[in-house]
Amino acid sequence: MPDIDRLRFLWHRVRQQLWWRPAVWSVAAVLVALGSALADAWVPADWLPPLKEGLVSDLLRIMATSMLAVSTFSLSVLASAYASAASAATPRATRLVVADPQSQKSVAVFLAAFIFSIVGVVAMGTGRYGPAGRMVLFVCALGVLAWVVVAFMRYIDVLSRIGRVSHTIATVERATQSALQQAVRRPLGGALMAASASAGARPVTASNTGHVQFVDIEALQQLAHRLDGQVHVAAQVGDLVHPRAPLAWLRLPQAAAADQDSLAELRRAFVIGPERSIEQDPAYGLIVLAEIAERALSPAVNDPGTAIAVIGSQVRLMIAGLAETPDPAAPRFDRVSTPAGQPEALVALALEPIARCATGQPEVMMQVLRHLDALCRNAPPSVGVAARDLVPRLLARAERGGADPEDLERWHDEARNLGLRGGGAR
Repeated sequence: MPDIDRLRFLWHRVRQQLWWRPAVWSVAAVLVALGSALADAWVPADWLPPLKEGLVSDLLRIMATSMLAVSTFSLSVLASAYASAASAATPRATRLVVADPQSQKSVAVFLAAFIFSIVGVVAMGTGRYGPAGRMVLFVCALGVLAWVVVAFMRYIDVLSRIGRVSHTIATVERATQSALQQAVRRPLGGALMAASASAGARPVTASNTGHVQFVDIEALQQLAHRLDGQVHVAAQVGDLVHPRAPLAWLRLPQAAAADQDSLAELRRAFVIGPERSIEQDPAYGLIVLAEIAERALSPAVNDPGTAIAVIGSQVRLMIAGLAETPDPAAPRFDRVSTPAGQPEALVALALEPIARCATGQPEVMMQVLRHLDALCRNAPPSVGVAARDLVPRLLARAERGGADPEDLERWHDEARNLGLRGGGAR
């Protein structure tokens, strides 16, 4: 049986698909429409107020006609919004924008209302509804109609936000924050910390090429316990693996060898895909945010305000996320080890690409320095050291890139005033 982490990972994958919510709600609409006929067996006809013949059918036909048009319109608008998010921000963020629950709910309501009305019209034509069934179906139709009105009002708010760069940044930030908090609360996924595999371990290589999207530590623990061995995870989430790259190192008791089924089970604990995903990979979320800023700083866009917003988002994520404390109740796995994480590497990963593109944008580079100072003051010591060490590299690259001498002088002065290394005399 899959463990809770793998189920959570698969649930996140399903949630990122646009079809799942409309499909579930459409099935519920069919059950409600057909189940209304059961009311005739439970509710006496003389308990109900009179209902004009054909009223229910007319209402359902009107809903069917209008909901088909509304569903088509909403899907076309969402498709345009997703294309806008991909072109204005980055294509890597599109999957997260598609997973936005508000837009999914709106489409699901419209489609479910259409399915409900169609099934209701067909069922009414079969003559299976008595007085009680027609009354229940009529009440349900009114409820669905009110549901549609509320959903449409919310959909107007969705349309005012979705596809905008600010909405995309906020969406990526939320996903990255969740992944970062999970990584800090459960460091190493509950495995032991070890720099390398123990003596006598044998490598288990990947069967295909791609990026590691998920590592099922609990499945590795169960496998190692059954084999009475130890597993050292070599491929971290986000790493590129190939048939000659070790996924893990497996150490078994002397004279023991793992069978092919056990090796296949070990490989199945690593979910490998063509691209990285944010669910367990907060570093990839920071990379996606950096891509949004790089596109904003390109000559074709020239939007330094968006780049500054991204810098604030990244630093906010690192300060808040790395301040989390490990959960003492998190499970620990004594037969699985993995190298320690390096949160200080997130600093260069997030801010260096932006600074590289900001040579001609003095205000953006100034914000980079000020946010690095914020990291030094608020983040863990190792992250603060990495932020301080990044400053001379950024300034040296800007000087080699032909930055304006006056801008360079201002940046050095700002670095000196903030107490960052690299702000000395030039």
